[in-house]
Amino acid sequence: MASRDEMWAAADALVKAGGRPTLAAVRKAVGGGSFTTISEAMAEWRARQAVAEPVREPAPVAVAQHAAELAAALWAQALAIARERLQADREALEADRAEMVRERAEAVELADLLAGELDLVRAEQEAGQILLAEKDEALLEQTQEIRNWREEATLMREKAALLEGKVAGLEQALDRIGPQSIPERGTSGD
Repeated sequence: MASRDEMWAAADALVKAGGRPTLAAVRKAVGGGSFTTISEAMAEWRARQAVAEPVREPAPVAVAQHAAELAAALWAQALAIARERLQADREALEADRAEMVRERAEAVELADLLAGELDLVRAEQEAGQILLAEKDEALLEQTQEIRNWREEATLMREKAALLEGKVAGLEQALDRIGPQSIPERGTSGD
């Protein structure tokens, strides 16, 4: 014989399947049993179902109208809050946009300033390169002049050495001739 819980489970299964939990259907689902026992179990089951699912009655017209008015008032208040938030967001966005415009203007001003400084540095660099080129040219000229002076000094040394050789030769010749045959300067009747 089926227990009360098994009969209730069978009734629940019949309802879920879309059927009606009649005494015969429950008896068949549990595989037998007396109609009296099944009838008592199903009476309890129906009582529990009535408690579990309270009867729903439509709201009176006055309550429905008041609920509609309340819903409309809530909706209006929600829209007002949404509009305020939207306005605040717009103002924040506008402030952010204004800040971005200001920062962009500052960046452009800084870029212009840096471009001017860069032009000045380039001009100074070009002037420095021109001055360096002039100094290099002057240095090359001075180097060439020093070479010329060295060549000239070498030639003078060579001439001096040649003249020293001639003087030495003349002194030797004079020494061979002797001092007596050389007239003294300034003693002849000039």
